[in-house]
Amino acid sequence: MAEGYRHRPPSAGSLSHAARAADSVGLQPGDWALDAGGGPGAHAAVWANGGAAAVVLDASPAMAQTAASRRGVVAAVGRSQQMPFRDGRFSLVYFHLSIHYGDWRAALGEAQRVLRTGGRCWVWTLGAIHHRASFLARWFPSVGEIDAVRFPDPAEIADVLAQRFGDVTQGTTVEVVERRAGSWVEAVRGGFVSTLQMVSPQELESGIAAFARYYPDPDDIVEYQMRWDWLSAQR
Repeated sequence: MAEGYRHRPPSAGSLSHAARAADSVGLQPGDWALDAGGGPGAHAAVWANGGAAAVVLDASPAMAQTAASRRGVVAAVGRSQQMPFRDGRFSLVYFHLSIHYGDWRAALGEAQRVLRTGGRCWVWTLGAIHHRASFLARWFPSVGEIDAVRFPDPAEIADVLAQRFGDVTQGTTVEVVERRAGSWVEAVRGGFVSTLQMVSPQELESGIAAFARYYPDPDDIVEYQMRWDWLSAQR
């Protein structure tokens, strides 16, 4: 995924998710905030810019190194199912398109452990409606099928959060994404979404060819939607 992130710069919409999570807990300078599976650290940098002690936990040493290069961001190599942090350290634990990596129930258990009393766990993920109608699935049909298996049902996440935390707030947010057609093809070939690495080379080439027929000019602007499911619970 380290290579794929080169083709997936954070959008203003996705960065607003980090700001929203910080606002919900009243994150103050000096408060600890954790982005679990945070990749290159763009979301954690939002908190660091506000003075918080921002931490990225990622299984990839390359991603952790990139995150740590951001001003005010500290990074650790590890997995969400066994967080290398003491109990009650964080005011915010945040999963953004990362809850589906590994045992998500164990990850939420670890989130509960490392959160202070009054802290919040936030999950941003994708559900069945998005998988069925995603722009990627339009060109690569197996993507929707693969993601339907990879991603936990948001309703199941809500149930587990309710068991561990109590009241759960949840909803959906639609983000409109625009990018050049040529840039999108480069991103697909670069595996900017991890599911693409599970699609056969034949399906990838067939989908790219169909896309190119629909968008023959590399400078055409492609517009598509991300339908985010979000969940939040207070410890």
